[in-house]
Amino acid sequence: MQDDQLAYRITISGYYGFGNIGDEAVLAGIIETFRRLGIQTTFTVLSGNPSRTIAEHPGVLSANRLSLPELLRAIRQSDLVISGGGSLFQDVTSIASPHYYLFVLRLARMLRRKTMVYAQGVGPLVRESTKRAVARALNRTDLITVRDPDSKRLLEHIGVEKPIHLSSDPSFLVIPDIRAADKLLAERGWAGNRLLGVSLRWWKGADRWLPQIVQGIELAAREMDVLCIHIPMQPSEDTRLTRNLSNAMEVPADSVKVAKGLFARCDLVVGMRLHSLMFAVSSGVPFVALAYDPKVESFARMAGVNTILSVQDVSADEVKNSILATWQMRSSMAVGLARRAAEYTELALESGRLAHKLLKGDI
Repeated sequence: MQDDQLAYRITISGYYGFGNIGDEAVLAGIIETFRRLGIQTTFTVLSGNPSRTIAEHPGVLSANRLSLPELLRAIRQSDLVISGGGSLFQDVTSIASPHYYLFVLRLARMLRRKTMVYAQGVGPLVRESTKRAVARALNRTDLITVRDPDSKRLLEHIGVEKPIHLSSDPSFLVIPDIRAADKLLAERGWAGNRLLGVSLRWWKGADRWLPQIVQGIELAAREMDVLCIHIPMQPSEDTRLTRNLSNAMEVPADSVKVAKGLFARCDLVVGMRLHSLMFAVSSGVPFVALAYDPKVESFARMAGVNTILSVQDVSADEVKNSILATWQMRSSMAVGLARRAAEYTELALESGRLAHKLLKGDI
């Protein structure tokens, strides 16, 4: 294929079409990467809801991820099969999930298509069988990029011998829709208020830790005299948590760009969802991380933030004091986070550059 004449055909495998804003931001970021690099591409996204994916990401094609005929057709028509981004290779929330994504890579190899693991965050991997399966599959993959150093170290530890390139999360390339976010806030009469953005999710032991976190957030918000808004990252799951925050207003975003715009308008973010923290960093907004998974702590430390609380062992006072301490340091933190955001945005493009080399046969 002539690189300057025809569009490359790429199939993307990930957790798409399920209404998770973080994962949809990853997909939007991958698409934006190729656009910024000027690489003509036709994308087919393997999705849990193809019509939704086509509506949310104009210009893409989509196939049912659980339909073998559609899966085969998409891969056969591709020049490259991408696995990622997100946290696809982990066996904490599901034993079966990582094996599905490994199956897609295996199928692509059987059909002699180029394969790439794209800006993934890997782990946790607790089962030896999963570790072996991931190592075996990735050692047969043409190209691997990961979004953080911890993922690189884990893959090397479980026996991946292929070169592992460090990139960053594609969501950093998504441009926030500030105008739409401002309109949403204005419609609710909240324009001009100082905002504490909150992103909570359901997790095991919530009956124990959730009341502590909620109480700490409410105490801090009162002391800071800020409006507390809950931004659900997966509305089907997260909206039920809003009722626990008596003084919080729920602000549902109808798109990735609007969600990112809402976080950009916050003065401080308290987040469990990983991409709530990534969205905060993208706009230089200080945050307190509520770590339910190692990936949350890993990202916070990578961003230079030390206000990290484990949800499984936290008190209301710890939550309140961490928020208040971060509030006092927010101006100096914002400068450092803005610098990190610029670094991560540039680094996110590296996965696209490497993918282009693979497509051209330079890797």
